[in-house]
Amino acid sequence: MADTPGGSPKDWTESQVSSWLRSIKVKDHYIEKIYKEEVDGEILLTLDEDFLKSKIDMKSGPAHLILQKRDELLRSLQKCEEKKKMHSGKKAAVEQKSSHKSVQDLSRTSENHSEQVHLSHQGLLEERQVAQPKSLRTSKEDCKPRPFDQDDTDFIYEKHRVLRPESGAFNLISPCHEFKSFAVAAGLDRTRLQAKFAKEVLKFATGCMNIRTNGTIHFGVMDSKEDAGYVHGEIIGIPVQEKDIYVDALDYIERCFSSDKEHLRQCVRPPRFIEVMDLVNTEKSYVVEVDIVPSLKIVKNKVYAVRLPNFKESTNKIEYEKEAILRRVGSKTEPVSDVGDFYQRIRDRDAQRDEAEKNQFLRAPGTCQDLGRKLTMLMTSGKKFIEKEKWFILVTNKFSPEDLCHIEWLLNMKIFCVFDFDPDSKKSGLCSKYLQHHTANMHFLQSYRMPSGMDIKEFSDFLHLFEQTSWIFCNGRTDFKGNETPCDEMTWIKTKITLLRESVSLICKQILPKGAFQVIFLLTSPVDKPLLHTFYEFFTDMEGHEDIICISESETNFQKWQSFAEGSCGTAVVNNSSVVGMKMCHVNATLQHVQPVKACVSKSLPVFVKGTCLLETQVEEQMYCLEILTVDHCDETSKDFIDEEKANIESQFYHGGRVTWLNFWLADHKYVGEVIERDAYEETSKFLKNALKYNADQTPVIVINIYHHPGSGGSTVARQVLWKYRKELRCAVQCHVKNCKYNHSALVVCFQSSLV
Repeated sequence: MADTPGGSPKDWTESQVSSWLRSIKVKDHYIEKIYKEEVDGEILLTLDEDFLKSKIDMKSGPAHLILQKRDELLRSLQKCEEKKKMHSGKKAAVEQKSSHKSVQDLSRTSENHSEQVHLSHQGLLEERQVAQPKSLRTSKEDCKPRPFDQDDTDFIYEKHRVLRPESGAFNLISPCHEFKSFAVAAGLDRTRLQAKFAKEVLKFATGCMNIRTNGTIHFGVMDSKEDAGYVHGEIIGIPVQEKDIYVDALDYIERCFSSDKEHLRQCVRPPRFIEVMDLVNTEKSYVVEVDIVPSLKIVKNKVYAVRLPNFKESTNKIEYEKEAILRRVGSKTEPVSDVGDFYQRIRDRDAQRDEAEKNQFLRAPGTCQDLGRKLTMLMTSGKKFIEKEKWFILVTNKFSPEDLCHIEWLLNMKIFCVFDFDPDSKKSGLCSKYLQHHTANMHFLQSYRMPSGMDIKEFSDFLHLFEQTSWIFCNGRTDFKGNETPCDEMTWIKTKITLLRESVSLICKQILPKGAFQVIFLLTSPVDKPLLHTFYEFFTDMEGHEDIICISESETNFQKWQSFAEGSCGTAVVNNSSVVGMKMCHVNATLQHVQPVKACVSKSLPVFVKGTCLLETQVEEQMYCLEILTVDHCDETSKDFIDEEKANIESQFYHGGRVTWLNFWLADHKYVGEVIERDAYEETSKFLKNALKYNADQTPVIVINIYHHPGSGGSTVARQVLWKYRKELRCAVQCHVKNCKYNHSALVVCFQSSLV
């Protein structure tokens, strides 16, 4: 703490406490809980292990780490205080001088305006340094800048991530970058703010155009040279109340250039406002960026001179500096020292730009990616078919009517739950379409708050989580009469994010075991913050990205997702786990080939007059307590799936695995050998035939007890008998085998007339 003299953790805010916890590698879900408990610096000093365990549900290890690091921090600060007492006189003098400079900042002459902004900002940054340990400023996640000069890019930055360092001209096409914190200037009035913004943009633009290089200047990104206490390139963002202030500031072009003003208008792109996402605070902030594109057809044979504007406090007017020719030198923009030589080299610079532009357009196009293979590999984990036992969690937003026509692949999936951010989904979206084929439970996020005293099995049974798909409306429902109306992004973050965090944590950590499920983010419309928060929660609770994939037809939708996800996973992981640019109809056709069953169809039940009736899928799913055996059971099984899996199915059965209907179906169709008849088979068959003969379809339920010793195969016998007589039973059946202390199994036959 030697570089933060005078600092005291007791003055930290809740956000600064969160930042410090993150710097010592405390897990994010603990940090969020501590933030929710409003733990500021003063409370941090009083924390004990009991509080962390009882209120935060923290394990002993991280609790010990926090307390140990806090005590080390306090001891370090105490040593610093002792040293500073020896130099208190000098310290007071320095602070008085700094304060005087800050007060006088806006009254200095326009020539020294830039220096005053630096001095006034210095006091603010010294305060930030005191409040933040050094470790906070050295362990930041990297991120990529917004794609250069793309108008339709939906992009987002995350606060405290770090852009690549400022750069000079590289190949003239790859943009050079310059960072400006703009923290003080962003709070100025319209006139002063526009003058400051125009000065920085036009200075940078002139330097880039004279060198013929593309460039981007970023406002709201820290430069370590000016902003001590932050990492160079760290994204902080600035508040933007009125975007037109920044857009209109470029009208200074007409006043700052004596000629070729139209060239500047063509090369200097309008400001772009990239929102900065903060996982802790909800205040909106932006990085304001301006791209410079000096196309050769515009700048050829030209040298540009600029008169930069400054607001002079003594006259309360805008004044202009002496006209100067600027150029980009490394990561700086500087005046040209030898103007004559600079003019003589115009042709050289034009030739370099010409070659760079030609190389840009003559590059061979990249190899077309095999998206179909990539999609199937991700969905099957490298196998030929999707695993029948694996659960899927779907996270999605609004579907277009065209995409809703191609969801057969979703109808065939074993979907555990859907996190749906479309408020119209039940009325006209994906949920409405899904309910035409399946039954689903309608839930909201608060449905996943487990009541006290209820264990996880009771909770799962209460919500029927494993019997029917759960549809979770994450942003309300427009067709719901209760108090669940949709809300905007910021309101959602304030009111719903805790509920989201609890529901994701409950599913990932208590209900579904790791590796038994896969999360699919299906981006069918523009991505907003709640969806990004959902990814963050899943990534944190699943402790990795290996079971999370993203499918998006739109490059624009994906880019916003990508810019956020890369901070957690890295570029390579996000790219390898995403399928981008594939139409929904192609996704649908591709995945149906790797699904073990055909498209969802009605099944047939036998009736008393020797005919059949249809059992719709959603009707079958409503009877989740029954295991229904149909006339055409297993007929939907794909032949390719059988060829691939029959050896595994047969091997599992002969190694003591529980018998399934598919075992009998494979035997009937000669894919495997016959299932051996157990000792009780004949006797059970006789009981069943007699019961049917004398029942005359008047008793809805028949129970046949199969007595057996452990290991004698009562379950197998029950299923084998039902399978043999499935077409004669005139009923839907459940083979409910109970191995109780009396060593018998109960074979329950439910007549079809009682079900449909």
